[in-house]
Amino acid sequence: MQDRNIRDRIVRFRADPSLSREQAAARISAYVYGNIIVFATMVPLSAADLSHGHGALLVLGVSASTYLAHVFADVVGFRVRVGKDLSRAQLWHEIRDALPVLTSGLVPVILLLLGGWHWLPERAVILGSEVYLLLRMALIGLLVERLQAERSSGRTLAAGLMLAVAAACVAFVKAALGH
Repeated sequence: MQDRNIRDRIVRFRADPSLSREQAAARISAYVYGNIIVFATMVPLSAADLSHGHGALLVLGVSASTYLAHVFADVVGFRVRVGKDLSRAQLWHEIRDALPVLTSGLVPVILLLLGGWHWLPERAVILGSEVYLLLRMALIGLLVERLQAERSSGRTLAAGLMLAVAAACVAFVKAALGH
């Protein structure tokens, strides 16, 4: 019973009660998309890519450009769906809802910079970044629960695990074929 109360406080406390179901879905979509894009960017990186901050710049550039493209696409999609331009408040929501695309790359960029500066081993940095992204994908069910302020289904939790497994398979093939 005590564990359930702690979990409820953490998950439910962080959920924004004013967040609409549509906004929660937009943020979840951006979260999944951002993690997949950053993971796909990480997979072909090698230790040599970390020199001079190349790997970090690549991940940052992909994250930032994908974020901008995502916001732009959402604005165009809104215009088509609704038939009018977004208000400032609606534009702000689109910008905010797409932020998970951008934030997916933050920890990997920091780790890649540390590896590029030789403060951490290059291979460990790449592996650590990939594991971090896999964990983010595996925990998608908890994100759904937090944003929607309701318990996620076992199906949602399983989907996150399957997404992480699929991404891990890509990383395994990369490692097997690349070395």
